[in-house]
Amino acid sequence: MITYKGKKVTAKVKAKHIVSDEVMKIFDNLKKNPELLDSDWQYLTSKEEDSVLDYVSIFEDKIHKLLGVKFKQIISSNNYTKSI
Repeated sequence: MITYKGKKVTAKVKAKHIVSDEVMKIFDNLKKNPELLDSDWQYLTSKEEDSVLDYVSIFEDKIHKLLGVKFKQIISSNNYTKSI
């Protein structure tokens, strides 16, 4: 039996949530410490940093839509509830 967070799911659902969880970790780390993931980050102006982070959020949303992951609620980047 395949489960995800204690609920019985299909292989497809488990796969999309595994990918979603890892994508969220990457994007959360990029938002918190972008200099760790991008060696050129230090050369950006504040305006450029904000612009890049705006696009990061857009891409994160697009990836979740592509995967078909829906959120019941998002309180912060670390405290979310996904629909399964």
